[in-house]
Amino acid sequence: MSASIPARLADLTRRARRAIPISLWRRVLPKDVIGLCYHLVSDKDVPHCRHYPIPRPETFEEDIRFLRDHFDFITYEDLSGARARSPVRRDNRAIITFDDGFSQCADIVAPILRRHHLSGMFFVITDLIDNRTIFRESEASLCLNAVRAMSVEAVLAIVKDLDLGPRLLPPPAPGAGGWDPLETANLCDFRTSPIAPLLHWLLTVQEPETPAVRRLSLRLGLDPDAYVRQVRPYLTSEQIRTLHRQGFTIGAHSRDHRRLQDLPREVVEQEIIESCRIVRDITGQTSVPFAFPYFGGGLDRTWLARIRQENDFIGLFFDTGGLVEEEPFIVNRVFAERVGRGQTLDEILRSEWSSRPAWRRTL
Repeated sequence: MSASIPARLADLTRRARRAIPISLWRRVLPKDVIGLCYHLVSDKDVPHCRHYPIPRPETFEEDIRFLRDHFDFITYEDLSGARARSPVRRDNRAIITFDDGFSQCADIVAPILRRHHLSGMFFVITDLIDNRTIFRESEASLCLNAVRAMSVEAVLAIVKDLDLGPRLLPPPAPGAGGWDPLETANLCDFRTSPIAPLLHWLLTVQEPETPAVRRLSLRLGLDPDAYVRQVRPYLTSEQIRTLHRQGFTIGAHSRDHRRLQDLPREVVEQEIIESCRIVRDITGQTSVPFAFPYFGGGLDRTWLARIRQENDFIGLFFDTGGLVEEEPFIVNRVFAERVGRGQTLDEILRSEWSSRPAWRRTL
């Protein structure tokens, strides 16, 4: 019994910290920038995006109104200039970013931001520009849709047929800590299903497994290449140029969205340099920011600084470390999509500000 008392006290302390209002956090632990990371916004079903919740336009506009009530906004150009100065001004300004380069960024997100007289940043996976190929996660999402519509017996028969069993691991237990893919994808109802390991694999599959995903999609009767040609889910070069002309910043999100920590250094360097170069050539930007696929933890910051120094068109790096501060050329962001920690942006930001790593000042 006594062993549980410290755990209970720690839980009560966490709850108390998360109850502190944003207005107080802003004064007590001000930040130079509050970066928000989304992927897309849509009022319709998006079959190729099942890896995270998709906010509806009205939800995104609620977020904008909340941000306006608590923060001023900053453009990428102003943020880049501010980060070049020391010390930085801790004036709690917000910046909105979108990863992966889905077409809804041009069709839905940009019009909303322009209506509110706001700028924003769109990080594109350069291999997907002009819908030349399908994103690994998009194909996995199409497979996930198909298997959810089938009987468990039929799905398990396909898993056996394709010998996928050795690749599949049980999803993490609820409350195990860390990222929970089923929760992120709003698939917790499948946690006890016999197909849960397959769903977990599809939500976490990495580049080396791409051939296995393709075998599964073909076995399910899907045609991912035809889907890309017909739906055109990713931004085109012309859309990217138009977004830039409208005042938005276009950033690079690597060439093919592999986890950089799994790659040799020379490959990572090319992923960064070439994707930024492609964006520069399309937009004419003199500074192209780069957002790490998934996360940037474990990548040597001194080495990254050297890459920037040797390639003057590479701008700031954007990571997904919440409100944690790092070197001035690294900007961390908060996932603004409703993933576990709350159903409002207020709850999400209070949770991030209450995290002890966010209290350390390095800028």
